[in-house]
Amino acid sequence: MNRDMFNEKKKLSNMDTPDASWAEDVSFKSLEKKIKDSKKASEKAFLSLDGKEEKEIRKRREKKQAEKREAAREAVKEAEAPVKAKKSKKGFIIFIAVWAAVLLTVIGVLLYRFYFFLGDYEKVYQASLPYHVMDDFFEMFDPLDYDSIYAAVSDKPEINEFETGKNVENYYSKLLEGKEIAYVEATESTDKNPVYHITADNYIVGQVNLIQTDEKRKYDLPVYRVESFDMYSDAEFSVNIQAYTDCEVYVNDKKVSPEYVTRLDLNKEKHFEGFTELPLKKYYQISGFFEKPSVKVVNGYGQEIIPEINNNTGVYETPISAPKEVEEEMKAFATEAVHTYAQVVCREINDSALDKIFTKNNMIVSEIKSNSGNLKYFPNHTTESVEDKIIEFIPYSNDAFYCEIEHTQHMLIYGVRPRDVVTDARFYYYKENGEWKVCAMVF
Repeated sequence: MNRDMFNEKKKLSNMDTPDASWAEDVSFKSLEKKIKDSKKASEKAFLSLDGKEEKEIRKRREKKQAEKREAAREAVKEAEAPVKAKKSKKGFIIFIAVWAAVLLTVIGVLLYRFYFFLGDYEKVYQASLPYHVMDDFFEMFDPLDYDSIYAAVSDKPEINEFETGKNVENYYSKLLEGKEIAYVEATESTDKNPVYHITADNYIVGQVNLIQTDEKRKYDLPVYRVESFDMYSDAEFSVNIQAYTDCEVYVNDKKVSPEYVTRLDLNKEKHFEGFTELPLKKYYQISGFFEKPSVKVVNGYGQEIIPEINNNTGVYETPISAPKEVEEEMKAFATEAVHTYAQVVCREINDSALDKIFTKNNMIVSEIKSNSGNLKYFPNHTTESVEDKIIEFIPYSNDAFYCEIEHTQHMLIYGVRPRDVVTDARFYYYKENGEWKVCAMVF
């Protein structure tokens, strides 16, 4: 090998050897390309060398080139490692951020749906509670609506024929008016059958029973309705009425039928026997009133009479009365009859005057005449004045009455000595052929 060829080979050898700084500045792919190009150039340069020496040189060169390539790869790896690590860390952070965002979104959606579920469930649950049904039902008690209360009562209280539902409403009014009305859950209440008490000033006056229906709300929650409503009611009033057989009795302006007559007083006034039949006393009894009833009686004369309650017996007693003009007529004749009788007794007039005031063929007149010797005798007297006082008057009917009169005669004996003669006349009167007559008397 000559010197020039050696130098050429050295020159080529130097050309094939890249510097480390260059290897660091190029990428791995560009370095491989340049190495290949250098290899081809070297191969062309060594074509002229002998085969043995050429192989030797090629082996060394290939070894060096392999070492350089390996060094270059390591350099590239070392240069790319921080970049890859940075990229890997950044990618992990992005992944974590995206995953966290998705997770938070899912959690937020779930929380919203859960919150909405809780709110909706609470709303439906509250609406399903039985006291809401009671709140709606209780509206009729605030303010008090007695028409609605009576209409809502399940088992209406039994009302007699003389009252109406209005009387029951008035009863409720007295029961509730001016009191604190409330409802409270009863001790016997259950989830399936809630029970509530209506109270007035803490006293139980009614009861409401609820029941679960077959209908279901959302979330399978129950639906309640009012099954029954009962108000405390006590028909506490009753009446006992005494009237006469010629009278008509009215309770709350409704005529009372004979079916309410419990007793008929058959005790007759014996002094009228053989003359006329007097009206008999009859007694009525009616119970089941929610309010104190009004009672009136229409007597045989067509008069409306308000009976008075006997405080001892509690009976409405019907007084016997007659129209004013009839009573005046009766009392006038009674006074006339007593005067006549007193004058006959005092022998101021003849006993024949008795025939004008007594009934025909009356045995009393015969007895008085036959015992005229027993009559009082006041000689030489004058009756200066008389005084009449009606003690008792009973107009039994339009053709019979009784009257007791205290008749006082103020006399002067022998014209100087005063004396009062009192006649207590208890006479029974009967209208005979249209004229009043004495039919009996009590001495």
